[in-house]
Amino acid sequence: MKWDTKHPRQLLSELGLAPRKALGQTFLHDRNLARKIVSLAVAMGPPFLEIGPGLGALTDLFAEAGEKTAAVEVDRGLAAFLRGRYEGTAVEVVEADFLALTDSDLAQRFPGGGTVVGNLPYSISSPILIRLIALRETFPRAVLMLQKEVVDRLCAPPGGKEYGILSVYLSALAGAKEEFKVRRTCFSPSPDVDSAVVSVRFRPGIPGEIVRSLQTVVRAAFAQRRKTLRNAPVPFLAGGAPEWCDLLAVAGVDPSDRAETVAPDTYMEMARALARRGM
Repeated sequence: MKWDTKHPRQLLSELGLAPRKALGQTFLHDRNLARKIVSLAVAMGPPFLEIGPGLGALTDLFAEAGEKTAAVEVDRGLAAFLRGRYEGTAVEVVEADFLALTDSDLAQRFPGGGTVVGNLPYSISSPILIRLIALRETFPRAVLMLQKEVVDRLCAPPGGKEYGILSVYLSALAGAKEEFKVRRTCFSPSPDVDSAVVSVRFRPGIPGEIVRSLQTVVRAAFAQRRKTLRNAPVPFLAGGAPEWCDLLAVAGVDPSDRAETVAPDTYMEMARALARRGM
């Protein structure tokens, strides 16, 4: 089955809807780009969880291919449109905020795991990425379109200002790769910045206690990134700053270094050491 591919402005007008700035809504209208994104996702493997399908630029292609897809849309008007559009297909439209869906609900919908696909608004990209880390066993793969500056941060190496908390998480826990850039003119309304598509594959077998320790260590390290690591706030350690400096020493980190100079593997060493101490 194929659907009319009207320009988002025309389709929204016919539906009596308008882009909601509060939700950061911009609608992809470049069909070639949509096919590239869906091809990446299909190569990773079904079934699919699509976050924020909007007007269905990607969802149309999943439906045409008969790919089992749960499309999570928070906008009531768009969700109603999508339910009618994909009735009788392999696409299930879920009217909900992705961040509000429970782990058990998602695990029930995807008992064998799945691949996440989405065009994520800037305002909630970080919370969604953090949630996907927590859901890595259910969704070990993802194809995400984000603002280019966010992708630059995710893929940044140590030593620069773009390297930060999410850089460490994604490098330590997954393989993240920028696939291609996306011009702002591919969207309606056109955003102020360009975007990029990134693929993510989480590494299997990393225990939850290690991930929690990693998050604790990294947040402490970057809490005051202009200061040296010996001055990081460490209220989670009973031994305070001396115990923190001991953790740094175990991983071979100079306390006079700053957070952005430490490699992800080194943070993982600190996380393992912290986990052994029972946090």
